[in-house]
Amino acid sequence: MTEMPIILNPEGRYPGVIVVDHAGTGTPESYGALGLGPEWQGTHHFCDLGIEPVARALAERLDVPVILGTVSRLVIDLNRWLDDPRSIVTTVEGQPIPGNAALTEAQRQARHARIFWPYHAALAQLWDRVCARHSDPVFFALHSCTRHFDGARRPWDGGTIWNESPGLAHALLDGLGDETGLTLGDNQPYSGRQGVYTLDRHTWGSGRRACGFEISNDLLETPQGQRAWAERLSRALGQVARTEVGA
Repeated sequence: MTEMPIILNPEGRYPGVIVVDHAGTGTPESYGALGLGPEWQGTHHFCDLGIEPVARALAERLDVPVILGTVSRLVIDLNRWLDDPRSIVTTVEGQPIPGNAALTEAQRQARHARIFWPYHAALAQLWDRVCARHSDPVFFALHSCTRHFDGARRPWDGGTIWNESPGLAHALLDGLGDETGLTLGDNQPYSGRQGVYTLDRHTWGSGRRACGFEISNDLLETPQGQRAWAERLSRALGQVARTEVGA
């Protein structure tokens, strides 16, 4: 059975698309919980915590097409090259993942065919339709991340991710610049300069405006925090839309 993403507003009027690779915690029935205890499902390892409500609020506020990955990144990470060891990880915080250990090549290929390729095919189709409707659309990949990583506290409340061009990233930072009390990073806490699978696969060499954005998930723990970030991003993305060529 193919695991398909959720698509909101496929014919939305906003000149762009919002992509959420890690929205879901789903584990297809045949994989169970990968042999992990239920406590892991509430962690950032399973999904980008708090980001799906933000994306859904943006879909409503902006009438923007949104695609949501529904399967946990521990089953397969939709934002990694398939030969990347992090595509299907075998441990999490030193804890072995029994359902991912000792996979045969056939079993890995089955996950690719069931989850990875259908997601990116659906995204490509959605993006092509958006590009056909608009002369200068934006590709916005939305994520959340943990505040503490590898023994260090990350100071950034939000930050851009980009590789080929900083144009969209810097325009969004300009749009968010009036927000007081926020610490924002450019290619922080992750740099895209070594490659970002989803962004690069769907926009590299096209000249299209594209970037990712990370929100620290401690700011998304409540509905109020999620609404606040939806409001911030809707204003910034609205400003970006008004710069569309020919608009």
